[in-house]
Amino acid sequence: MRSLSPQQIRLQDPFWNRYQKVLVETTLPTQFEQLEKTNRLENFRRAAKKLQGDAEPGHFEGIYFNDSDVYKFIEACAYAIAGGEHLTAEAGAKLRGMLAESTELVLAAQEPDGYLNTFFTLEHPTMHWRNLGTMHEMYCAGHMIEAAVAVFESLGDRQLLDAAIRLADHIMSVFGPAKKLGYPGHEELELALVRLTIATGDVKYREFADWLVNRRGQSPSPFEAEFEDKEALALSPWAGNALLRDGKFDGEYAQDHAPIREHTEIVGHAVRAMYLYIAATDLADGREDEALESALERIWNNLTRRRMYVTGGIGPSSKNEGFTSDFDLPNLTAYAETCAACGLVFWGQKLLELTGNSEYADIVERALYNGVISGISLDGSHYFYDNPLESRGQHQRVPWFHCACCPPNIARLLGSVERYIAGLSDEGFYLHIPVALEANVEFEGVPVRISIESGYPWDGKVKVAVEPSQPVQFSLNIRIPDWSDEVETDLPGAEEEAGYEGGYATFDRLWKSGDVLSIDLGIAPKWVESDPRVRDNLGRTALTLGPLVYCAEEPDLGYAPQLFSADTEAEVGTVHEKALPGISFLEVDGTHEVELFPDGLYAEVGTTDIREGTAKFIPYFAWNNRGKANMQVWVRKL
Repeated sequence: MRSLSPQQIRLQDPFWNRYQKVLVETTLPTQFEQLEKTNRLENFRRAAKKLQGDAEPGHFEGIYFNDSDVYKFIEACAYAIAGGEHLTAEAGAKLRGMLAESTELVLAAQEPDGYLNTFFTLEHPTMHWRNLGTMHEMYCAGHMIEAAVAVFESLGDRQLLDAAIRLADHIMSVFGPAKKLGYPGHEELELALVRLTIATGDVKYREFADWLVNRRGQSPSPFEAEFEDKEALALSPWAGNALLRDGKFDGEYAQDHAPIREHTEIVGHAVRAMYLYIAATDLADGREDEALESALERIWNNLTRRRMYVTGGIGPSSKNEGFTSDFDLPNLTAYAETCAACGLVFWGQKLLELTGNSEYADIVERALYNGVISGISLDGSHYFYDNPLESRGQHQRVPWFHCACCPPNIARLLGSVERYIAGLSDEGFYLHIPVALEANVEFEGVPVRISIESGYPWDGKVKVAVEPSQPVQFSLNIRIPDWSDEVETDLPGAEEEAGYEGGYATFDRLWKSGDVLSIDLGIAPKWVESDPRVRDNLGRTALTLGPLVYCAEEPDLGYAPQLFSADTEAEVGTVHEKALPGISFLEVDGTHEVELFPDGLYAEVGTTDIREGTAKFIPYFAWNNRGKANMQVWVRKL
């Protein structure tokens, strides 16, 4: 299975079209302003000046891996321009101008041998590749390659791709079998190299990625030797906090603790882990490597069944920006980095395409509609780095971060959201998420237009109209979500009932012009509970509507939702608020405690004033768009 190309699919979906419209009108322009304001772009100008012989080019400003934010921004621009649906002439010209300027700066900062990293060019030109464990050279290179491939595939422009080829060739001249041992401390280069092979057709990049992935975790680690290089280690005096335990090397933080086929659980930094497993899944495709596929499935199951929030957020700990132990999922202190949720979407999509199993699409959908888009405000200009499932008024989205990996990461995902919606194989069309769209594909050389009407995620009623230029046999596959209890389908003229394979309802038949399949996925409010080993959620419940997780927020209750107890047996109603148009609120019966004791801090049981009433719940992705406030996903139940 493969994703549809941007030329094959157009979203016509109110939910995602709104995000993509905001992306081109607000998100990308304001991100470009921040790249300028924080001197991320200026670092490239200064590096170019130094390469041109300027005696005083200026110093690097910011964090040593800030180049990667520029690359992700370029990637997002390429997707947004290629999509084109929401580009006015003015917005299109502005985006192309920002893309051109950013690209020119990157090209000018590349060294003659292909090396590209403004931090090292400006500050440490003799120390290339000496501190791979913590200094992110390969990570930045990976994002540059991904950006170059995106521009080439989306817009047909290869000038950045040619620079990416020179960069990759330079890295491969230094590292590899019979050369220097080394791989990224922060994974990213590996998956980018696979994309480079797809773009160029040159398998050497995939082979090098394979070496990077398979050499990782063996002893000795190249990161151990770097602790003996005192000059290089001085660049990152904190390295021991990440890579050592009790004074000895411990590779869990960077997934360098064991060869990948021996991994049994998800560990370490969440984003690093996602990027490693994305690459490994890409490399497993077509290899029939049972050990690797088993390891990936084992790790995925550990992640999604024991270490993932109900929102699709992953990585509960701020200490390592990652994982701790099974069922350790605190709500108030949840880290659940936006980049990690993006990474989960990326990895889940790869596993879906590898296996055709809809269980992966279930998780992609969960993360996409909750843990990812909670990271960006509805107006597209403010962001969460971490995404807690409870707040006591201390959380607020901000316009930018000192470490700003999340804003451009979510921008590139939103710009390419089509690739997670539908898929294609030689035999059939797959609808992973039933949103409104139009797809133009071919089967047996026959052009087929597939048009989908949908009110998703608020409504589960979907119509799929098939318009082949002439009758043609293929399989139409509709994912049945894990949250769906009752599904109804109607295909007039069908002689056989739908099949069911890998979580998809399959309609394999001779399709004729005018055929229309109607589906009702039965979206309805549902209360869920968690495994009792998640101690924070004992006696609590969360409200969902189809793919959406809901939360209670103070502006809708008039009091802190921590005081509310839900009546899960009562009917749940739907309401709308003018303050947040287009969003369905859910109305819940229950009780709340009044925060007032008459004579002191403690009193006998029964003193608390408990009042009946209703509470409106808001989709988790939309919380904190009305200022700081108390919020809770897992509320008490009566």
